[in-house]
Amino acid sequence: MKNISFTVEENIIYALTGNNGSGKTTLLRLIVGLLKPESGIIKLFGEHLTRNKKQLWRIRQKIGFLFQNPDDQLFAPTIEEDIAFGPRNLGLNEEEVKKRVDWALKSVNLEEFRNYSPFSLSWGQKKRAALAGLLAMKPKILLLDEPFANLDFKSILNHLKILETLRKEEQLTIIFTTHKLFFIENWADKMLFLHEGRVIFEGKPEKGLKNPVVKNYIGSYDEILKFIKNSKGIQ
Repeated sequence: MKNISFTVEENIIYALTGNNGSGKTTLLRLIVGLLKPESGIIKLFGEHLTRNKKQLWRIRQKIGFLFQNPDDQLFAPTIEEDIAFGPRNLGLNEEEVKKRVDWALKSVNLEEFRNYSPFSLSWGQKKRAALAGLLAMKPKILLLDEPFANLDFKSILNHLKILETLRKEEQLTIIFTTHKLFFIENWADKMLFLHEGRVIFEGKPEKGLKNPVVKNYIGSYDEILKFIKNSKGIQ
């Protein structure tokens, strides 16, 4: 990552995009403190992020990081226990833990699956279970790494409804990575386009998607459609 500078306002949806290997996931890991920057400053909630363990713990309580693969995040015998893990680590009493678990399960529409093993669920259900574990921590920011990857259209719609409800009711800021132009164009308030660890564009999607450099790196759906039609002899 080189010479990256950007600001994310509260309660917006911010898209990180770019081709494979551009640095999207790396940037998320830097924001949450899983990686240490070689230089520069990361500022969260008015604080400079450091390697101080107490500060990292305090800041991470306000950030939920959803991995691209939910199997990397789910580990307990049941969904209920998995969701309860975070609140218990906060030192909350069992009454508050149960309250948060119930709320998180309801928020992601998994109440009837509370006693299921996470690994018996579908991919979309696992994604929701992993999200519920983050929500139980009551974060202020959600970092979502390719949240719609490998989901069917109905599951995508379900996820969008959940995230939009949470954003409005809990005043969440959502930062997500994606390759899909649809979500950048129709869901994101702002976008950051990366190429080989450098910022190519930062701003409103309607401007970014018209930027000739960005368009050149992203490629075009129309080009793919034209190639398919030509290969089949379709006029």
